Amino acid sequence: MSTLREMLYNEDYDKIWKAYLGFLDLSVDEFMDIQERLLFEQIDLLKKSVLGQKFLQGNEIHTIEEFKRVVPLTTYEDYADTLLNKRSDDLPSQPLHWVQTTWKGGTKPIKLAPYSETMVLEHTKMFLSSLILSTSKGRDHFTLRNHDKFLYGMAPLPYLTGFAPYILKNEIDFEYLPSTKEAEELDFKGRNMRGFELAMKHGADLFFGLSSVLVKIGEAYESGSKTKKLVMPSNFKQAVKLLKALYKKNIKKEALLPKDLFEFKGIVCGGTDSDTYKDQIKHYFGITPLEIFGGTESAAVATETWSRNGLTFFPDVNFLEFIPDTELAKERLDPTYKVDTVLFNQIEVGKVYELVITKLRGGAFVRYRIGDMMQCISMRNEEDDINLPQVKYLDRVSNIIDLSGFTRLTKQVINDAFKLNRYHDVHWVALKEQGDQKPYIHLYIEEIDEVTKEMMKEKLNEKLKKIDQDYHDIHEMLGYDPLKITYVQKGMFSLYKETYQHELSKMNPSKEEFSNFINLI
Repeated sequence: MSTLREMLYNEDYDKIWKAYLGFLDLSVDEFMDIQERLLFEQIDLLKKSVLGQKFLQGNEIHTIEEFKRVVPLTTYEDYADTLLNKRSDDLPSQPLHWVQTTWKGGTKPIKLAPYSETMVLEHTKMFLSSLILSTSKGRDHFTLRNHDKFLYGMAPLPYLTGFAPYILKNEIDFEYLPSTKEAEELDFKGRNMRGFELAMKHGADLFFGLSSVLVKIGEAYESGSKTKKLVMPSNFKQAVKLLKALYKKNIKKEALLPKDLFEFKGIVCGGTDSDTYKDQIKHYFGITPLEIFGGTESAAVATETWSRNGLTFFPDVNFLEFIPDTELAKERLDPTYKVDTVLFNQIEVGKVYELVITKLRGGAFVRYRIGDMMQCISMRNEEDDINLPQVKYLDRVSNIIDLSGFTRLTKQVINDAFKLNRYHDVHWVALKEQGDQKPYIHLYIEEIDEVTKEMMKEKLNEKLKKIDQDYHDIHEMLGYDPLKITYVQKGMFSLYKETYQHELSKMNPSKEEFSNFINLI
């Protein structure tokens, strides 16, 4: 197939749409045919590998139901020894890259995921699909072009997002702000600051980054802390933008917003809570961002389309399974319970699911619980005429609290913060809440003698910042304190256990559990 660069040069726009966005024309049956075909190609690769044999256990698999029955659901612990030691010969395919992410709550500080050459090519294609859609206003329409100025605000190598500028160069020519060479020498905050400085000078067409970071940048421009010194523009279009901005700021005495200084064709956002930040991003930047969903182990999973009203799954990156929340509730009550899954063509409107993926095209992960919750919001996208189920990303699974895509707090991390403050055997429960269009962790703590709520908050914040650099970065980079604390009377947690014959879940208890707890208080 021709590269995107070549097709853009030849103005083959219909061909581009079919190559990168043809999956939007699939029916559910056609989607499932692709899923099944690629799953059995992957099973053939698994049978020939040491890691695959561990899960297949010598069984011949001829149907998807046999696959579900024979292969257990897995978590990273099932792969840690092989992947953290980079035992490439034990894998279904040879890795071209090893991608890294943090392993919050795991036995090691990081997780590694192998990417074969085929996986890299497929991930590149899906990422380009999202970039194209970010500039689209309807079917067969997009304005992505060679040499677009790309303000790139995601994590660096060896994280998955850091690979994008390197893998995209084989497909299209972007002008990165800052350049990949300069970006390698800057930290995360420095790259974003330098990128927007260059965008003010040269203009920018595309942005890819965390939703929470975009909102923080928008707030900084609105407050004036980012616009005290406007740089000299390098082209006529940007000069006009800056002259209009100066008139607004100095003559009309109005606060500047990023949309006064930049004119993005497309913004692609990732990270937990992206949906929460969308209206703020549109206010600051003038366009609605396109949300994508993916991760280190799964790569690209789903993308919004031009109407921005639901995520559509890619059919050929992961084999998809879904654990209904009714099954998860049974598992919470009995950890030995073996949950059942449904397939893509079996999900139902309004229902909530935990996503399970099998990595296709030589990937390592099989029936892998990545820890993300989704809700099916419709069986088709009426506005965009897409005949595939649409989903909304909700959050991480209940035992993890993810804040703005920056950090994932676990029961272990919170317990460690208490212990480092020499508070042992403290009764507490943590919930994720939304307030002021920002996510918070709300800790309900059984009161401790001679320790005020304010003292407890200060001490916990101090230790959480030391334990978790990402939690520290929320304070420093996003500029807000995500911790809320409520004290409850002594004995309330014991009373709950006596009344309901089980302990209150520490992390994000169900609505019923928490309602029962509040009623006791």
